[in-house]
Order: sequence, then C-alpha cells, then structure tokens
Amino acid sequence: MGALNVVARLRPVLSYSSGSGDGLPEHARPESYLASINSTPTGWVTVLYEGAEGPGIGSYLTSFVGREHALATFSWTHGGVGRTDVEHYGDEAVFNDGLTDTSARAEFFVQLRGHQKPEVEPTLEFTPSFLWYFDAVPRPDGSWYFFDEAGLDQELVRVHRDDTGVSVEVAALPLRRYLAVRERFLVVQYDKGTRLDSTPEPKIKAIHRTEVSVFEFHSNHPGAIAFVRLCGKHLVLPIDARPADLAYPYPSGQSYPEYIIDTDPATGQPVTFTCDPDKLSDHFNDLGTPHYLTRVYFRREVLRRYTSEPSRYQVTASRLSCLSLWGISIGRNEEGLVEAYLGDLGRDLPSSERAHWLSFNVAPRGGIDQERQRRDILGQWNEGTSDPLHQLAHARERFSTALSAVIGQPVYRAWDAADQIAFSGLHMPTSSEQSEADTQILTLAKGIIEYLDVKALRQLPGADPKGMTINNLQAWVKHTGGEPDTLVGPLRACSRTCAPTVRHTPGPQCGPPSSPKPVSTSSSPMSSSSG
Repeated sequence: MGALNVVARLRPVLSYSSGSGDGLPEHARPESYLASINSTPTGWVTVLYEGAEGPGIGSYLTSFVGREHALATFSWTHGGVGRTDVEHYGDEAVFNDGLTDTSARAEFFVQLRGHQKPEVEPTLEFTPSFLWYFDAVPRPDGSWYFFDEAGLDQELVRVHRDDTGVSVEVAALPLRRYLAVRERFLVVQYDKGTRLDSTPEPKIKAIHRTEVSVFEFHSNHPGAIAFVRLCGKHLVLPIDARPADLAYPYPSGQSYPEYIIDTDPATGQPVTFTCDPDKLSDHFNDLGTPHYLTRVYFRREVLRRYTSEPSRYQVTASRLSCLSLWGISIGRNEEGLVEAYLGDLGRDLPSSERAHWLSFNVAPRGGIDQERQRRDILGQWNEGTSDPLHQLAHARERFSTALSAVIGQPVYRAWDAADQIAFSGLHMPTSSEQSEADTQILTLAKGIIEYLDVKALRQLPGADPKGMTINNLQAWVKHTGGEPDTLVGPLRACSRTCAPTVRHTPGPQCGPPSSPKPVSTSSSPMSSSSG
C-alpha cells in the first residue's frame, strides 16, 4: 500500500483520443475536478451526493485485490451492496444481505436509502463497523461525532442539505485510519453530466488513468440532447500505520512535559522533572530520580474548563474524571492549590491535557493535603474527603426520603435533564470571579428549594392546605415541636437568592443572587412558589 502513496501525488493526465475540451465552458471541463483528486486527503472526503443537480457520488469498500477490479473500468462497480435480494437456484433460495458482493469485490460503506413514501426522509446508513470503531454519537441533523482520548468532540460525519440535494462528508484522517485497521480502500465513484447548447464536433472522448483513479470524459452523439459526461472513480488510501497504533480510533502519541516539583533554595529557580512514569522511581525501583508520588501543585483555575462542562466532566474534592474515558486523583491543600502526583500526570492524564495543566503549574506552597496523605500514604481509615457539596447532595436525598415517607409521595419534582446535570456539577469556585460563585448559588437554590413540590408539602401534618412551600415546612416543624429558625431558616435564606421572573418547566428561572429581594407573602413573586 505504501507505494501507492507516491503515485497518489502524481498530477493526473487526461488523454483525448478524439475531440477536445478547449471550446467547452469552464463548468463543463473535467480538468478542475481531476486536479482536485487526492487519494491521501487530510481534510474532508465527500463520500456521497444525491440530488437533482450536480454530480452523483457514491462510495464502497474494497480489498487490495478488489482495487484492481475497481480501476479496470470507469463504470460504477459497487455491485449489489446496499440492498438485499433472494436468488433462486431450483428449489434453493440464497439470500444476499447487501453488505458484500463477492463478484464485484465490493463491501457496503454508505448510502442514502429512500422509502416508499416520498414524504419520508431518506435514511443515511453507514456500515456498522465504521460507526462502532469510533463509538460514534449521532446528532439530530444526521451528522456523527466521536470522543478523542481526552474526551473532546471530534467531527466524523457532516451532512449538507439544500434545495438541490444531499451531500455527505467524512473526516479524512479518521476515515483513513478506519481503512487501515480494516485493510481496505475506499472507492469513490463520480458521475457528472453537463448540458450544452450544442453538441461538440468532433465527438469528445478522453481517458484519465493513474494507479489510484480511472475516468472517462465524453460527449453524446450528434442529434441528441447536447451534453458532456465525466464518469469514473478514485481510491482513498489508508494511513500508513502499524497495527499496534490502530487499537484506538485516534492517534496515541505521548508527550511528557516537565512540571515544577520544587524550588532551588540557593537560586530561587524552579526545579522541574518529566512526568513520564517510566522515568520515575517508586517503592520497588530507585532510579535516582524523583518518586512517582512526588506532589505537583496547580492554581485552582486549572479545574475551571472541567467544571464548566458538568455533562462531560465530574469534579469532586478527590477526583477529576471525564465520562468513562479517563480520570485522575487530586487533592487540595490549605492554600486552595490543586495537588496531583507527578506519576499520575503522566499515567492518567491524556497527553493532550498535560499542556493545559502545565500552564497552571506553580511551585509547592501551603503544605500538602493532609487528608489525602492519611488516606493514600499512611493507609488510615477516614470518613471520606471533606466535600461540603457532596455532603449537601446526600443531605438533599435524606431530606427527600424522610419527608416522602411522612406523606407517602415524593416531595421533589422530577429533574429536568439540564438542571440535574447542573446540580450534579456543583463545585467550589475555581476562580475569584463573582459570576462563577453567583451561578453556583443560583443552581444550589434551584435544586434545593425551587424543585420542592408545594402540593406534596401541603400534605404534611400541621401544614396549611393553601400554604406556600417553606411556610408549609415551617408549620410542620412547629407541629412536631422542632425549632423553625434552626431547621427552616437556612432554607428560607437559600430561597431569597432566587427571584423567579420567568417560569418554565419544571421550575422557575432564578434571578441575580447579588441583590436578593425580601420575601413577602403578599406581594413578592416568590410567594407564589416558595412561601
């Protein structure tokens, strides 16, 4: 396959056996398309086009042997892939699944399958292994994306629709990576007819042929509708990679930056060392280098990019994780610096994330995370990391369970998906920006107070059947002999941070917490929901 990469860069040649394209309008000439053919693309590859105007484009997979069959003729050679049929041989019936066509040496890759009802949108279909290899995720418009090793979105398929037709493009390097792991070529077939005002004389006939492409360009017979047509195909080649490098659908190259691990007391200059785990000492091997568990410190802002996407990342006091792709153990010292082990930075962080962490790296100060030291190094029992937001979430669950048991129904409305993600992503501020703290307070108030179901709380013993949310809780606490200021006061204070002005399902929108309005059961808009 490697030899074809050289041939793929050769300039295509169009050989005329009769006629010439010199007198044709620019849009009818084939040279511009042929010059754009690239069998080793790095951008996007159009793998399908269907429409009333423009070229027809289709594609299929073939093997090393099959490429010779494909390039033997400019006619389309995908055979029967993309549809099923049953062949009868006497009393025997043979079902063709449409995924392969042995005689055409073709394997299905992509199609836009139409349906009997014209009002039903055609279905875009890819061979399953292509989507499975990338664990691709669909979007409503028919496009697909996948996650790279860092958990970031990478575009895989994009779909363009307009009044003339549908075009489907695939990201070239991921496509070629898939071709490499499958040991296949992609055959891209092209057919474009262009109408003319008059039939060219003499009749045009030309052939274009290289090691990776074959096309015919011709005009029609005199007396018929005047047109010229370019028809043929070219190959998209797999990347040149070792099988070991293809285990994942993205490049797996590693870079190990040096992080600050200490300060030279004589010069005041930072001391740095690589995070490559293979170059670090451990309890079993003394390499004369820093230990794997050497602590490295970062400004708390390092976590901000992660806390801003709670649907993708989970940040707790002791761990940062991304979906089910990667995670790293962290800590926080008394100065609020984020602490990580040098070896973990090289082992657990994706390579592309290490530069981000490096930009927030600072010299050690403020001591170590003592709780982490007791847990990780001394092996001592502890009750878990002191994470007030984690404790708050558990308190909400206990509160809900206890009250639900009293009245026999849930006291919180079901989560809206976006609100649930936001609440689960509550975190300690990762910067001194007031806006970040404001957002967290609003999310907190919404999850704790605004999701309470006032109708359910009116069932509490001692509650007013027409009372508001927190008023009902206060009445119940009084009824049971509790202390309202102690038990309900914090909830009432929390509710004052939320001044709903626009109501949506399932809870109201919160206003700015920086200027909370006092609650009034007679005039405040809060009185309609919280009491």
